[in-house]
Parts: sequence; structure tokens; C-alpha cells
Amino acid sequence: MSRNRRHKRSLKKITELISFKMFVTILSILAVIILICLGTIYYRNYQDKKLLAKQSEELNKEIEDIFSETVQSIADSNNTARDSIISLSAVGDILCENEIIQDGYQENSKTYNFNQMFQNITSFLKPADIVVGTMETNFVDEDYSGFGLRNSPKEFAEAVKNSGVNLVSISTNHSLDYGIDGLQTTKNYLQEIGYDTVGDNLGDSRVTIKTVKDTKLAFLSYTCVMENESSKTKKELDAVNMYSEKIAKEDLEYAKENSDFIFVIMHWGDVYSTKQNSEQEKIADFLIENGANVILGNHSAAIQPMEVRQNSEGENVFIAYSLGNYICADNNDTSKVELVLNISLRKSGETGKVTLNKVNYTPIYMLDNGENAENRFELIDMKGVAKAYANGEKTNIDRNTYNKLIDGLDLLEKVIEK
Repeated sequence: MSRNRRHKRSLKKITELISFKMFVTILSILAVIILICLGTIYYRNYQDKKLLAKQSEELNKEIEDIFSETVQSIADSNNTARDSIISLSAVGDILCENEIIQDGYQENSKTYNFNQMFQNITSFLKPADIVVGTMETNFVDEDYSGFGLRNSPKEFAEAVKNSGVNLVSISTNHSLDYGIDGLQTTKNYLQEIGYDTVGDNLGDSRVTIKTVKDTKLAFLSYTCVMENESSKTKKELDAVNMYSEKIAKEDLEYAKENSDFIFVIMHWGDVYSTKQNSEQEKIADFLIENGANVILGNHSAAIQPMEVRQNSEGENVFIAYSLGNYICADNNDTSKVELVLNISLRKSGETGKVTLNKVNYTPIYMLDNGENAENRFELIDMKGVAKAYANGEKTNIDRNTYNKLIDGLDLLEKVIEK
């Protein structure tokens, strides 16, 4: 009996010893794992800080210059004939989808206010003499819709104008969503609140001419695409300036006789493509051959390449195959990457000749803060916000959005340099 007790006590001691050793072993393993995890976290944080520091340094680089004229002097050597500089900024498609309409609705007052969406980037547009965009929605007395038939609250047009845009093309694939009457109503309203418009054939000249600093700038606009085109009458299609070489050549001839410099706005290309197609290139060749000085494309909902070419007279001609969007609710990351294109023209004080002086751009981004955010959509300065985040400053973005901004800046650089 006593042997049995001793045997049981021995087994208990052995079991306790094994349990203690196992506990110590497990504890040691856990400690090692914790140390490895802490080391890994420290290393990753260290590497992350190095990456952010490198990206912050890269964000200081000037990558936005596309073209600069060789001659930089504003006046001649005798200072008797002073040149003048005219500045124009351009943005892409101005869209007002259902999500944007909902975000602009003010529940308390039962009204709409979209100004907060643009408040971060108005400073980039205000310095320009003219700011051009493409209004891809209508303003008619119907139910609001940001899908299919496009019709937006009038407050949206007011907010876009408050942001700095003052000349808009109304020649898009949605121009006839409400027929000719809808196009006319939209045009009338936009002009009523102070916009200049171009892109229709409703009885006035198809060419809009603006005088800036004693310089006449001509604007022409056409669309190559139309929703449900087969169901539209010839009268409707003519009203919205569907592109044809015949019409474009007539308008360019008129513009050459009545202006000093010609801008052509084209609604063309493949949606979501970051590269122009052969049709765009063919049309660009024709426009340049017939007198266009700057071609500004849109419709693709993505930035496309830009280039400077020479016409038959050896003058520089600038082409932006697509400026992407200005504002949209598109979930496609590529469509959120946007820009403000800045074009500087020089008018010779001696000859009166107007030439392309400089072209650069400011990257902007359509930030979606989520359905539950007080202000869901807001345009932001891509480079400025990314740099602030990389430097550890307080911003309203997270790491995921920061990475998208960096990817977007890389995309802009690669696409525009093609």
C-alpha cells in the first residue's frame, strides 16, 4: 500500500515536472514569437518610413511640365514691344451621377449644395483667364438622373462655375437625352448664370470667340458619339454638332478668318482607355491640317497621352487626347485620377502672332469618403495631399488612399509621356 502511494507521488512529481518544463518551453516559444513579431513590425515600420521619405522626396520633383517655349523673354531688347501672356486652364468631363446628386442634397433645407466638392481645388483654376470644361449633363425641368438620361440640379452647374469653370462644351453623347428642346434649355440656363458655351448648332455660330487681352480665341466643339444614335433624327444630330470633316473644315475656316488662335474640343475615344485609338489620331491629323492650334479631348473617363506636334507651317500644336473627368462618382480607380491642364499662350508685341508658350498640369483626385461621410465626394490636390501624408502631417486620407494617390501620379506620368 505504501509502495503504491510512493509510486503515485513519484508519478505526480514527474507529471508536475513535465508540465512545468512544457510551460517554460511554451512560454519561451511565445516569447521568441513575440520578439520576432516586434522585430518584424519595427523593421516594417522602419522600411515604411524609408519608403515614405523617398516618396516625399520624389513628390518634390517637377514632373508636370509638358512643354515650354524656347523664347522666355516677355519684352524685346529695346523694351519697345511687350509680349502678352494669356492663360487658359482645362478640365475634363463634368459628370453628376446619382451618388453625387444624393451627396449634394441638404436634408434640413430640402435643397442642393455641391460647393464643398470643389473647395480644395478652386485655387488652381481661379488664376486662369479662361477655364474650359465639358458639361456632360443637362439642366431641364424633369426628374434628376445621373444614369441613362442625364439631368442634374441647377445648383450643380452653379457649383462648377463657382469652382472657376467659365466656358463649357455641351456637345457630348448625352446632349440629346431630352431632345433639341432639352439641349436648348440647358444652353439657355448655362448662359443665364454666366457660362460661355460651345458645341451646338441651334442657330447661332458654331464657333465661340472670346477676346482676352486684345486676343481673339476661337473655340469649336464636336462629339463623335451619341447615346441611341440610330433613334435620333438628322435634325437632332445636326443640332448637337456631330463631328464631320465637312462641318469641321467650315468652322476652322471661319475661325482662322475671325480669331488669332483656335481650340477644338473633341468628345471621342474608347471609354476607360488610357490610349488614343486610330480614329482619334486620324481626326487630330485632319484638324491640325486645317488650322487647329490646340485639341482637347474627353469622353474616355481616363487620362490619355498628350503631345506637341508641328503643323505644315512649323508651328507647335498641342494635343491632349483625353483630359479624363473633372468630377464623377465612378468606382474605377483610373477615372478618379484627374488633372487641371494649364496652357500659356504668348502674343507677340511686334507681330501680333499668338503661339503656344507653355503647358503643364496639376494632378487632382476624386476622393470618395464613403456613403456614411458627411461630405462623401471631394476633389483634392493629389500631390499636395500625398506629400503631406508622407511627411506625417494630418490629412483626411488613410494609407490605402495614399497608395492610390501615388499609383495615380505614376499613371499620369507614364500616360502623358507616351
